[in-house]
Amino acid sequence: MRRHPRLAPLAALTAAALTALAPSAAKAQEGDGPAPVSGDIVVEAGLELRGSVDGEQWNTWANVLGLTPHGGEETLRVYCIDIRAELDGDSPYIEGDWEESGVANLEKVRWVLFNGYPNVTAETLLAEAGAEPAVDWDEARTERVAYAGTQAAVWHFTDDFALDVDDAVIGGDEEQSAGVAAVYEHLTANAGRVPDPSEFYIELDGVEGASYEDDRFGPYTIRSTAGPVTMSADGGGLIDAEGREVEVLDDGEDFFIVLDEGSEQITVTAHASYDLPVGRVFMATTEETLMGEAAEPVKSGDSQMLILAQPRAADIPAEWAFALQLPEEEPPAETAPEAAPPKLPATGASLTTVFAAGLALLVGGLTVLALARQRTAAE
Repeated sequence: MRRHPRLAPLAALTAAALTALAPSAAKAQEGDGPAPVSGDIVVEAGLELRGSVDGEQWNTWANVLGLTPHGGEETLRVYCIDIRAELDGDSPYIEGDWEESGVANLEKVRWVLFNGYPNVTAETLLAEAGAEPAVDWDEARTERVAYAGTQAAVWHFTDDFALDVDDAVIGGDEEQSAGVAAVYEHLTANAGRVPDPSEFYIELDGVEGASYEDDRFGPYTIRSTAGPVTMSADGGGLIDAEGREVEVLDDGEDFFIVLDEGSEQITVTAHASYDLPVGRVFMATTEETLMGEAAEPVKSGDSQMLILAQPRAADIPAEWAFALQLPEEEPPAETAPEAAPPKLPATGASLTTVFAAGLALLVGGLTVLALARQRTAAE
């Protein structure tokens, strides 16, 4: 039996919903999203490298650098991308962006990070470079060589650093110099380009074209750059085209909404776990800047800039609230005109929630209300 939609009761709900959403939307437009991640620098002993910059002799320490995010315990591996500046070990570091850093060739640097240490183990990296750890090297010494070779490759693209591959390590033994040089040559010779992932998001498509048919609303399509999306609902259920319950959807997959008996609203929640992106840039700042108390916020200045080398799990949440109303019953089919059955699509003002990636361990989303409206039957 065909049924006409009942829409009048939604008018008041529409006004209230838009009013409730306005402050959040305005805040998002002003850029008051999750604060950039900040942390403290950890320095471990490394190797001193022999090389040149712009044709001039340039010897420098490739100390092993880490960043411990504020509020976390894990220390993440980072690399220097600014060989001419001194590391500021006394100040906190804060996340910036590639354009702000002004560092050259970061797409190639990101390739080096994906294919260098620690994303490739030290032993594997040395093997891929055609070198082998010395028999007396322990794990720490092997990792130190892999790190130094990766750091030299990073500097090659950010600062035009050329490693002296014939005598790479000052004060080191022959095996260390050969290992660092092999990793450096392997990474610089094969470097491709990996763009900066500026955003991760979960979006909902298909809202304007969705309809009510066979006791379900839809279809709706999940869009995600953060991997599989875990779905749940309050006030109804989520099913696929075959009527099976939906729990996880990949990018581009569809779902339908089935309301609980007596319900006219449903809240759909979603989240996706992803790896925090390799290649995020960090710059020195001040405690006053982090607290929002600085009259002139400080970022970087003359201090060395760093780039994240390790991925780390993070989560993106999203939520959509739908006000959906079942159509009223229609007159008997024999009295109805010959026409396509009327449908009740779900529509709304903005159903796209884009999340800034950064290094935020939890990235906030906007709650969006999707409102039902009538689609006129074909004449």
